[in-house]
Amino acid sequence: MPTNELWLTPLILLPGVALLIMSTSARLHQINSEFHHLFDHPDDHAKIISRHLVQRSAFFRDALVSLYLSVGLFSFGSLIGGVINLWFPELLWMVGGLTISGIVTLVFASAQLVRESFLCTKIIKDHQNRIENLSSVSKSVTFD
Repeated sequence: MPTNELWLTPLILLPGVALLIMSTSARLHQINSEFHHLFDHPDDHAKIISRHLVQRSAFFRDALVSLYLSVGLFSFGSLIGGVINLWFPELLWMVGGLTISGIVTLVFASAQLVRESFLCTKIIKDHQNRIENLSSVSKSVTFD
C-alpha cells in the first residue's frame, strides 16, 4: 500500500465512528430523560427500573469512552502518519499500530452497544410480563 494511503486510512473510518457517537449520545440522553420521568412520576417499580437504567447507562458510558478513544487514536494515527511520511518513512508501521488500536476500541464499543441492546430487550420483556400480571390481577378482581 502506498504510504499516502496508509496514513489517510484512519481518517476514512471517522465518519462511521461519528455516527455511532451521535446515536449513542442520543440514547444516553434518552436514559437521562427516563430518570427525570421516574422522579416526576414515581411508582412501585421505580427502584427496579432505575437499576436497569443505571446498567444501560454504564454500557453507554463505556461505549462512548471507547468511541472517543477510537476517534483520538485514528486522528493521532493520521497526524503521526503525515509527519512520518514526510520525514521518517521507515517508522510508518506506527500508523498501523495506532489504527489497529483504534479499531480495537471500536470493537469494544460495539460489544458494549450489543450488550446494552440485549439488556434493553430483557427490560422490555420484564415490563411486558409486569403489564400482563397486572392485567390478569385486575381481571380476577370482581366487584360485588
